[in-house]
Amino acid sequence: MKFITLTKEQFGQFCDQTEGSHFTQMAVNYDVKKREGAEVHLVGVEENGEIIAACLLTAVPVIKRFKYFYTNRGPVMDYENKSLLSFFFTELKKYLKRHKALFVRVDPYVAYQKRDHDGQILERYATASVIDELESLGYEHQGYTTGMKTNYQIRWHSVLDLTDKDSKSVLKDMDSLRKRNIKKVIKNGIKVRYLTEDELPIFREFMADTSSIKEFQDRNDDFYRLRLRHFGDRALMPLAYIDFTTYIPQLEEEQAALKINLANDNTQKNEKKKADLEKQLAALEDRLKEAHDLRAEHGDTLPVAAAFYLINPYEVVYLAGGTANDFRHFAGSYAIQWQMINYALEHGINRYNFYGISGDFSPEAEDAGVIKFKKGFNADVIEYIGDFVLPVNRPVYKVYQSLKNIKG
Repeated sequence: MKFITLTKEQFGQFCDQTEGSHFTQMAVNYDVKKREGAEVHLVGVEENGEIIAACLLTAVPVIKRFKYFYTNRGPVMDYENKSLLSFFFTELKKYLKRHKALFVRVDPYVAYQKRDHDGQILERYATASVIDELESLGYEHQGYTTGMKTNYQIRWHSVLDLTDKDSKSVLKDMDSLRKRNIKKVIKNGIKVRYLTEDELPIFREFMADTSSIKEFQDRNDDFYRLRLRHFGDRALMPLAYIDFTTYIPQLEEEQAALKINLANDNTQKNEKKKADLEKQLAALEDRLKEAHDLRAEHGDTLPVAAAFYLINPYEVVYLAGGTANDFRHFAGSYAIQWQMINYALEHGINRYNFYGISGDFSPEAEDAGVIKFKKGFNADVIEYIGDFVLPVNRPVYKVYQSLKNIKG
């Protein structure tokens, strides 16, 4: 085995062909990081002329002439190959030392346990040995953390396994609320299209509304714009909207059918059935009035929700999304989720990743509502092994930690 620097093409080809890689370990992300002004390193391991490990790292200056290195969800490799794991991380330390690293943080995209959305363990993976191996090499495990920290990757994901499934079986496995809302958006003709880069402000407006309600810190415009520009068709920005030119005629057809049923002799003789149909008609006429009023105010189309997805050959990731608070009753977010689940199915992608949750499964959790939402789709919770820190220059690193504690 030989530890080498990689070209962008070598790196991208290997990661695209290696199951379990993360979107941050993609060649296009190299371009994004360069455009963001980061110092980027591509390294890997070669054996018999073939790449068998690859890793994207970024570096930023810290005290004096030293640097902090970070690999986001890397490296990409077969973690069951213990000799490869030991070789890579041993050689990585030597490489980083030559490049003036003070310390490095790694958070491998390696699952530790599978749970349900009540926190119950469903399966333990044979990856505890990875933690032991890294610790034996001097990489300090940062613990089994919970919570939503903006400066670290979240250790918990909600993932829907689509292996050997189709849209019917996926829908069948959802809870009653998810089924009802998806059937609702299909019936109501909520449409979905993909926004272009020029339409980014539409998505950002939804995110601003959502962040003000849910009190979370969103990323800035440049984060999304750079990924749209460099990820190409691997970054999708779906918009859910109502098309009143089709929605209103549909409601009018339903209205006419209900009136015919109400006028039916058998209905007139059945007071209970008549009352039920009158109730349905009143609700439908309220919806029809709302539709006409909204059309008069907003025109023929009304955007109700938008989201942002990143995709690689193995995973569709729901990175962010927002809904107009005044139009939540149209369930636009469900139209987007259903659209993108079907996108994954149509493209043979087996992991639909609802992405981060806190790992706190109590009713008081900061994301209790989000956890309930994702649970309803019959997703699993994947808990990852977590972060590791390697002090490359240990004496200076101790000084650095002391200074941080004083400032803190």
